[in-house]
Amino acid sequence: MEKYAGCIPFQLSSRGRKGSGFLSKIWQIVTIAFIFVLCLIIGGVNKTEATQKSIENPTVVVGPNIRASANVITGSRNECWIAASLTSPDFLVGVAQTASSVESPGMTGRACAVMISRNGGQTWREVVLQNAGPGDFDPMVVAGPKGEMYVMYSYIGRGTSRDSETSIGSGQRQEGVIKVWVTTDEGRSWRGPTEIMCPLQPDHPRMAVDLSEGPNRGRIYIAWNEVSDTIVKERYHIFLNYSDDCAKTFSEPILLEVDHGGKLVTTEPIVLSDGTVLVTYYQYFWPLADPKNDEQPLYLIRSTDGAKTFDKPKLITRIGSSSFRHLRRDFGSAFTLPIITADTSPQSRFRDRIYIVWDDTKTGESNIWFMMSTDKGHTWSEPLRINDNKKAETGPVDFRMTPVVHVNKDGVIGIAWYDRREDPARQCWKYYFTTSLDGGLNFLPNLAVSSAPSCPDSQIPPTMNIWNISPEFEDTLPTNDDLKKMSRTEQRRYEEVLAIEKAWREANKSLDSARIMVNFNRGRSVWSGHYTGLTSDISGSFHAFWADRRAKLQQIYSARVEVMPNRPSPPPETREVLVTEFVQLIATAGKLEDSKNTSAFEVQLRNVSDKVIYGPLKVRITKLWPSMKENIEEEDRASSSVIVLNADSGGEGVGATWDFSEQLGGQGRLDPKCISEAKTILIRTSFEAGLDGTLEFEVIGRLPIKRKLP
Repeated sequence: MEKYAGCIPFQLSSRGRKGSGFLSKIWQIVTIAFIFVLCLIIGGVNKTEATQKSIENPTVVVGPNIRASANVITGSRNECWIAASLTSPDFLVGVAQTASSVESPGMTGRACAVMISRNGGQTWREVVLQNAGPGDFDPMVVAGPKGEMYVMYSYIGRGTSRDSETSIGSGQRQEGVIKVWVTTDEGRSWRGPTEIMCPLQPDHPRMAVDLSEGPNRGRIYIAWNEVSDTIVKERYHIFLNYSDDCAKTFSEPILLEVDHGGKLVTTEPIVLSDGTVLVTYYQYFWPLADPKNDEQPLYLIRSTDGAKTFDKPKLITRIGSSSFRHLRRDFGSAFTLPIITADTSPQSRFRDRIYIVWDDTKTGESNIWFMMSTDKGHTWSEPLRINDNKKAETGPVDFRMTPVVHVNKDGVIGIAWYDRREDPARQCWKYYFTTSLDGGLNFLPNLAVSSAPSCPDSQIPPTMNIWNISPEFEDTLPTNDDLKKMSRTEQRRYEEVLAIEKAWREANKSLDSARIMVNFNRGRSVWSGHYTGLTSDISGSFHAFWADRRAKLQQIYSARVEVMPNRPSPPPETREVLVTEFVQLIATAGKLEDSKNTSAFEVQLRNVSDKVIYGPLKVRITKLWPSMKENIEEEDRASSSVIVLNADSGGEGVGATWDFSEQLGGQGRLDPKCISEAKTILIRTSFEAGLDGTLEFEVIGRLPIKRKLP
């Protein structure tokens, strides 16, 4: 009777009913059918009510923030993406761009990095892919149906390698390739790269895998656009390649669209449950300060036959510029890049819904927007504002950017983005998250995922903009005749300068007094990349992946985000005990400040037992001495020159305690095999002891009390 919940058992009888047996049977059939339908309706209502009741008190729990990029200084990181295995609950692969910086002068130009985790994001390790190197950019990673993982980079330049396993296309040396690697053993080995030779320089390639049960299951699709109008002025192209043999070979490029006037930029292709392929892209216009960028068209191209043929592009919506046009002098790297995904889970009640997120300033403020389609992309909802902060009426621009959207196996939507609402100066960002449990109709309150702010270098100088009431006079910019004589690259550089000046005058035309305006927008415009990462594993847990500047040099951090239909049960009754034998203390490379003999270390705690350890979780110093040498006398150890500088308990010697409670994440506990966030500890040692020092410690936590049965 569970299937027909809400119905009362009954027994039909024809006794006492007049008429023939034939009519009686018909009446019984009709009656049974009517009651059956009624039961289904009542049962459906009951099921809906039960579902709604089960999510009356949903909660989002954020785990510890874990550094995913290497602990050595190998360049700042940005533009990251992440994917989770479709067969293992623990295997994750993240990718990011690396860049040279003043903090890492050894790096030369941009490259890409791959990070893997085999324990659900508790720890990460960077791996080096064969024939990857300087010049690679726009990394992406996607998961295949059999546990395989595909990593993709772009490359532009004449140094294209000729010793790769496969070369696709003309076979001649080209200025641009798309590289694809694959692992089938959870990152222990990688095959590739397969190089897709591109007829034009590739830019922003996006990849998807067919996870349907159709004939093309496992097929890899890569949609890409060209860097610039390299063939005909202001003429831009969109291409598609695909592979049916796990990226060993790829098809010749398929030209999907050619348009004139504005650059076409691919966004994520998606494959629906019936194998329908949707390629999406948008168009922006040069110069970026042009008013046309307040209405950038976003298109969709559909194929129902496995990319043999495609329908004509269909307009989805128009999006605005990611930054205010008159501020582009300082926000030079900011522009909107929509992210698109589809609910492809067989067990989701919202299967085949398509979701889009982006940021823009069309309404006069910076917002995150969301749209969805419930009919496979034929019609779309009105844009919904996702960020729930109040509009900043005064002060600097409240600028948020780079949203990403993902759907887990149960149809739960996650959206994450960089947000500056917590900083009155609007310079520091945090990574924020929200979720919908009803297919995009409603979203829970916004929640910060990152536990520390990301702030720009304090040395980035301010900008002074002057508004004069005197006539404009500028005799250093080129005239229209001068522009015609320049190369296209030089023309664009000056066109942007002129467009920014025009937008600046337009934005301030109502001012009636001369003004000097000082701002720090260059610091607010620190580049985190054009996209960021969010995925979910086969258990349904989300994994956020973002660029973070808490340690000054921008690196990649990750965190597990659990969306729970109901609030978690309260913790059991616990008692404080020593848990040193259950916990590992892990330290990264330290930093020495010579003038003060001060050493700083990032330290994490890892539970290596099968017990759940509850906070507060503390590390307490039990003994100190100045050297690692074995011949130090015991009495010398009592007068140590090692000094603890930042103990949470106060004190500088024995008994000094660091409290890791805030490093345990939202649930306030350390589960088996899990790791805490890093906490910085500071110590001072003496030059006489060779700057060495030893600290003995113990770890204090709380374990559940075992009650004896009566």
